Amino acid sequence: MAQSVKPPAAPRVRKLMPSLGVADLPRAVAFYRDFFGFEIVDSYDDDAGRPLWCWLRAGVAELQLQQLDEERQITLDPAIGQSWVLYLRPDDLDGVHARLRAAGVDVSDIELTAYGARECFCKDADGYDLWLTEPESGRGPDDEDDDDPAPDGDALAPDDATLH
Repeated sequence: MAQSVKPPAAPRVRKLMPSLGVADLPRAVAFYRDFFGFEIVDSYDDDAGRPLWCWLRAGVAELQLQQLDEERQITLDPAIGQSWVLYLRPDDLDGVHARLRAAGVDVSDIELTAYGARECFCKDADGYDLWLTEPESGRGPDDEDDDDPAPDGDALAPDDATLH
C-alpha cells in the first residue's frame, strides 16, 4: 500500500509592516507619534546626519517611514496595486478624533458603518489615507493592555522623538 506524502506546510508571514515614502521624515514621525502614540524603534541617517528611514511601533502596530528625495516624490492617481489605505485602531477613537480636529487636520465626522464599526477618515501630511476604526465588538484578540517595550540595542528611548 502506497503511503501518501504530506506536503510541507507553507511558510507563514509573521508580520506585515507598511513602509511609506514621505516628503519630510521628522514631520511624519511627529504626526504618527503625537496622534497615534507611535515610538521610534530604530532609525538610519545618511553620512551628513540627515534622517533617511525609521521604524515606528505602537503596541502591536508597526510602520516604517522613509525620506524620499524630490525626484522620488510622485503623485499617483490610485491605480490597481497602488490604491490602498492604512487602517488604524486607536484605543480612544473619540479622543484621537478630537485631537486631530484641534490640530487643524481635516478629519471626517465619526460615522457608524453598515458592518457596525465607528470610523472616520483623514490624510497625513504626505497624502496617505488613514481610516480610523473602532470595531463593533470593541477590543480584539490582538489588542494589548500595555505596549511592548522597544527592543534592546541601538533603539531610541520611547520619549525621544529625534532620529539618529
